Amino acid sequence: MSSAFVSYIGPFNYLFRNELWQSKWIPDIGEKNIPITAGIDPLDVLATQSERAIWQGEGLPADRVSLENASIIVACTRWPLIIDPQLQGIKWIKGKEGNDLQTI
Repeated sequence: MSSAFVSYIGPFNYLFRNELWQSKWIPDIGEKNIPITAGIDPLDVLATQSERAIWQGEGLPADRVSLENASIIVACTRWPLIIDPQLQGIKWIKGKEGNDLQTI
């Protein structure tokens, strides 16, 4: 579930993300008799509470979508494309990686 979350769900907003994994993926997994923990939350699998607190200390907003985005960025093995019109992601990444990081 978490690998699918990282691979496929990133470009979508909170409502579509929630609809996709709660109303589509979880029932599909159940229909296929694939074992899964009830009430699974990909965010809890991808990031601990302490990691989330550290991210917030680095400048990440505390809302659910920002935390999901950060967990996807940290979990992915490729450089992510971040479209960040409010500059919240850039602030967090610079807090995490240092001010020498160049952005375009």
